[in-house]
Formats: sequence, C-alpha cells, structure tokens
Amino acid sequence: MKRLHRLVIELVPIALLMSGSLTASQPDTPPAPWYEREIAAFEAADARHPPEPGQALFIGSSSIRLWKSLEKDMAPVPVLNRGFGGSRTPEVLAVFDRIVTPYDPSIIVYYCGDNDLGTDNQDFHAAAQGFIDFDRRAREHWPEVRIFYIPIKPSLARWSNWEAMSKANTLVREHCERTRHSTYLDTVTPALTAEGTPDPALFVEDGLHLNAKGYEVWKGVVRGPVLEAWNDLHE
Repeated sequence: MKRLHRLVIELVPIALLMSGSLTASQPDTPPAPWYEREIAAFEAADARHPPEPGQALFIGSSSIRLWKSLEKDMAPVPVLNRGFGGSRTPEVLAVFDRIVTPYDPSIIVYYCGDNDLGTDNQDFHAAAQGFIDFDRRAREHWPEVRIFYIPIKPSLARWSNWEAMSKANTLVREHCERTRHSTYLDTVTPALTAEGTPDPALFVEDGLHLNAKGYEVWKGVVRGPVLEAWNDLHE
C-alpha cells in the first residue's frame, strides 16, 4: 500500500508536467476581428436572399452604412449597401472576397479613409493607397467595372485632421484621372461654407456623421454619374 502511495506521488508531477506541455503546444485561437459580426450578418442575409449580380455596390465605413435613403436616392439603379461602421481601408480590403467578389458588381461606390485619419494618424499616403489597392484588385476581377470614389468628408469633429484628409483625396483624384472607369466625385465643395469650413447644417450632433440634409448633398453629386454609368452599361 505504501509502495502504491509513493508511486502515485511520483507520477502526479509527471502527469501535470505532460499536461502543461500539451497545453502549451496548442496555439491559441486568434480572436475574431471586431467587424466579424457585421460581415457574418451580411453573409447570412446573402445566403437567405442571394443578391442579383451586376448591381451597384456601395461599400465603406459608417457614412455608407447610415445612408438610409440610399435605395430611394439611386432608383432605378439597384443598390447593395455594404458599409460597416468604424472600418478603415485595410479592413475593407480584408473582407473583399466576402462582401465584394460574391456580388459581381457592375458599379462600385467607395467611401473610406475617414477613420484611417480620424485620430493622430496622419499617414495620408496609406489612406489613399488603400483605395488604390482596392481599385486595382477590383479590376483584376472586372476590368470594365465603374468605380466611384466619394472623398473623405470635411467634418466638424475631425476638422483638425482635414489637411491630411485633403491630401489623401488629392492623391486619389490623381489616380482616378489616369485610370479608366475610375471617377472622383467632388462631394467636398458643396459641403463647405463660403468661409471654407464644414457646414454645421449637414451633420448630426456628433459633428461627424451626416444628417438627412448631408445625404441630400451626397445624392446631388453621386446620383447623376451612377445613373449615367448604369445606363451606359445597359444600352
């Protein structure tokens, strides 16, 4: 009995050591990205009701997601809204194969970069490159797709970052000028006052997101070119 007891005492540390080794050898599962729930919800909705191919895809951050009148504003052009709040250009690229490729869009309207430059980060080259990479990737799939860039908006909340945002917009505009079927839509000019500052009448209380009047400004700039592209593609 004593021999058995001593054997158990000797074996327990060995078992614990082996258990620890096994646990340590198993890599931790990385946490899901913060945006996973929203993207998974899009995929679930697509599985229930598969979208028709060839629509106009609006993609980007919360300024797209919160465009509640989008379907009415773009009618009769059929649209898909795939904006997800808080997104930056790397995250839009990260989900390209999940919420861009499956839709086979004929038109893409892109708004992102606001959150890239919304903090102390002033790397306007990276923000612009995010769109350029998106544009090139889309053209690998669909060389004739019409892509429209809505520039980073001047806002009350982020006016101190406007210099970097404006530089990013300029780089994208130059890219669009030399890229077939890529168009820069100037939503900036009508959003500024005569003094060249953001118009407070266009924003909700946070000074960042657009209100209904703000989206009317966007509609006035975006609708015409999108409708023209749609008609050209469906002659």
